[in-house]
Amino acid sequence: MHSFQRVGRFCLLICAVLAFSPAALALKADQGNADTDGLVLDWASSRQGQVPDQTVAVANTPYQWELRTSQGTQTLFIRDRNTGDAIAEELGCFMCEGDDDNCNQDGIFVLTEPGIKDTTAFLLVCHQGAHSQRARLIAPAQQSIPVIDVTGAYFVNWELVDGTLLITHDGEAPNSIIWPLP
Repeated sequence: MHSFQRVGRFCLLICAVLAFSPAALALKADQGNADTDGLVLDWASSRQGQVPDQTVAVANTPYQWELRTSQGTQTLFIRDRNTGDAIAEELGCFMCEGDDDNCNQDGIFVLTEPGIKDTTAFLLVCHQGAHSQRARLIAPAQQSIPVIDVTGAYFVNWELVDGTLLITHDGEAPNSIIWPLP
């Protein structure tokens, strides 16, 4: 009888860990699901919250991103490992952790469309000044850099909906942006 109790408790513990793991709780609709047509979030190459200086290779793409701080200024570099081409975007803002002040939206997020070449995009979300939040989308294959650059007076929210990126904010109109356009 005693061994059955141990096995039962162990199974209960495993079920709880699987059901409530941080990775499972962090996923939003569509994000990280390769069965979805359109954009998905590459969690392995993304960093949420405060991001220390580091270099991250994006799997199945020619890209890597690097965050570097020099003399108090953070710069995001996106490099094509095949060509050596690089895009540099000075942050001019800071990233924070936790649920307060919408910090859970901050970070560097890699969006891809599995199986389709040249669809990798980098979403940079950070805080600016006392309250504002800013989102920039950089798509190296497109000529315009950044593709999207919006600032909310207090917040910027983003999510993947049906394979597209939806950004909403409380800044100047338009207050919602969809990318790529249908």
